Amino acid sequence: MKISDASPVKEMKQAHDSPASILSKAFELLDSFGPDRRVLTLTQMSRISGLPKSTVHRLIGRLVPLGFLEQHGAGFKLGIRLRTLAASMPVESLRESALPHLAALQSWSRSHVHLAALRGGQVVFVERFVPSGSRLPSGQPGDHLPAHATALGKALLAFAPSPVVDEVLGGRLEALTPRTVTDPEALSGELRRVRDERVAYAREECRRGVTCIATPVVIKGRAVGAVSISVSSDNRFGRQHVDAIRVAADRISKDNQQTLSMGHEDWFPGQD
Repeated sequence: MKISDASPVKEMKQAHDSPASILSKAFELLDSFGPDRRVLTLTQMSRISGLPKSTVHRLIGRLVPLGFLEQHGAGFKLGIRLRTLAASMPVESLRESALPHLAALQSWSRSHVHLAALRGGQVVFVERFVPSGSRLPSGQPGDHLPAHATALGKALLAFAPSPVVDEVLGGRLEALTPRTVTDPEALSGELRRVRDERVAYAREECRRGVTCIATPVVIKGRAVGAVSISVSSDNRFGRQHVDAIRVAADRISKDNQQTLSMGHEDWFPGQD
């Protein structure tokens, strides 16, 4: 009796070595790197990613020639090709135009200033300006947090498409601190207020001891980003903070709309 080539063992091996499997493992490997893990050895990448050393060795052999990883002493670092790809993201246009306005806002407020974008129910930090020597907890570019627990996230959700808002309100609203808003009705009411006033607050809702104020960067009726100021909860925000952060967001929006008018309308399609 002839045994079929399509044996369970062979099918499992083919699935394990399929392009989709290899691609997912490559991203798992790249995810090993972070702000505090900029250079890693093969052994460290294996430990952090959970991938066998043999798999890591094979992936390195593919990623280095492609420019996604580069040799760095006895270890490896992310390749410059990833920076090239990142520079092609529409959000990079937002970040670049925001830089002078974020710097001015930070210089005036002498506080932590952030720029963030919304991805599903998560707020993702895009850029930050931090006072020298500050010990206040601060999100780094690439960090993400539940949108409902942050001023940035609430500013973004208030102008997000209805399906995105409905998914957040219908999901589990995790409590990061005792003050996090976890009631869907309360959050929905707060988002309506944010949409009317264009300013959101988070008073120790994400981190103890930290209070934030945020406002959206609106283009074509949708928030493509949001700007925030973070201070110690011992301090309070005044009318001058509201005005300053709104001015910064409006200037970022104006600069981006100029860029979009130069044949790049599809970068931020938004809602007309």
